[in-house]
Amino acid sequence: MVDLKNIDEHFVQTVWDEQRFIDFGLKSTDGRPIQVLKPGFWNSDEGPDFVHAELVIDGDLHAGDVEIHTNSSGWYNHKHHLDPRYNRVILHVVYLNDDINLRTRLQNGKRIPTLEILNRLDAPIGDLFDERKENQETFTNKCRVTGETLKIERVQSTFDDLGQERLQEKADVMRTQIVGVDFEQLLYQGIMEALGYTKNSSPFRELAQRVPLSEIRGKSDESVQAILFGVAGLLPAQSQQEIEWDEEDKRFIERLESIWESTEQHKSSTRMAAEQWHFAKMRPANYPSRRIPGIAQIISRCQDTLMMDFLPLIAGAATVNQRALARMRRQLQERLTPTPSGYWENHSHFGKGIPQRGAALIGVDRANDIIVNKLLPITLLWAEQSQSPTLAEAVQRLYDSYPKLQENRFTQQIEAQIFSQEQPIKLISPSAKKQQGAIYLHKNFCSSQLCDLCPIIEGGGIIKN
Repeated sequence: MVDLKNIDEHFVQTVWDEQRFIDFGLKSTDGRPIQVLKPGFWNSDEGPDFVHAELVIDGDLHAGDVEIHTNSSGWYNHKHHLDPRYNRVILHVVYLNDDINLRTRLQNGKRIPTLEILNRLDAPIGDLFDERKENQETFTNKCRVTGETLKIERVQSTFDDLGQERLQEKADVMRTQIVGVDFEQLLYQGIMEALGYTKNSSPFRELAQRVPLSEIRGKSDESVQAILFGVAGLLPAQSQQEIEWDEEDKRFIERLESIWESTEQHKSSTRMAAEQWHFAKMRPANYPSRRIPGIAQIISRCQDTLMMDFLPLIAGAATVNQRALARMRRQLQERLTPTPSGYWENHSHFGKGIPQRGAALIGVDRANDIIVNKLLPITLLWAEQSQSPTLAEAVQRLYDSYPKLQENRFTQQIEAQIFSQEQPIKLISPSAKKQQGAIYLHKNFCSSQLCDLCPIIEGGGIIKN
């Protein structure tokens, strides 16, 4: 018999991640039917335990985050009802519902359903504990490919294939998001989300939803800034703190706040809380207060629609040579790397200087990430829906030719697992496509310990002794 005191939050998180409960007839504590389409990704950072989940609750599709606790009272004990970072939570999953409240209250006042899994486990809890203990004892994080001699051509081909899968997967995800919005808004939301990196992707996504592109298209740079800063809750006047500004700060802030007070959004919109935004442990050049002027400049300088600022350039990639492809990549980068001017030329936030004067509001590395992870998948979806094989070919040629992007923890981990000093990663000619393949491998196989299905092994990528 398992002592309930031994059931910790990590155990409940594992049950949710592996979906180790009977999902037929699943209902919340207040009786609403629940269907899990995607449990979400386990979040190792601050905020909700799982992000980007998709659920059908009482017949309606919901996309957002999932928070896990051993007991339902944990939500209030941890003060999540006061924390705006949890306002995107769509389901509270608990082992035991020990609270009299049938629904969980968010900071914004909205109530969400609670799911108790106490009597829904797909095996006796003692068996699940034994299984977990056995996995902890036997799993050493050693990859089966580590230390093996690689067939470089096969490994290279496998990463290319997985990179192609990831591009199509991204387009398929965007196909589900296009419902209710147009391509303009989808691209705008994608760029905004990418500007936030990991820590601020959720608040940037929320900001894009609160301020649709249609409300700011055609406005001046400073007007877009004022609206975005105002709805984000980041204008100095919204902090209710008495601060002594120097003359330059004061003039710019007063001008921005004056514009904000004259807008429709100031009169009608609900604003985000400043606490939703992360500044700690970030380079000043990457602050949200640098990214907002960056996207404002991109939007205000568009001669046509946002998509049409990129589509004609991408479409030209279908038939050109490699030198012309490189030129097109640079031109795409230039559209996403606005040069700072005026106040933001030497500031990272209101009243705060920046070490490197004139640093880009959006750097080249971030621009390349946006192109590969957002712009190309959205354009591929556009090509599919408009039945344009020529545009699809153009996307493919740009994707195939794109040089490697900046490393992240997923690509670094895969490199450490698979490659060695004798067979370094440079042998497979790293590219953005192969990096995307590495991320796909990690997220779909390594993180779930699906070693028996490893595409590297299944694809004949190692020389067996």
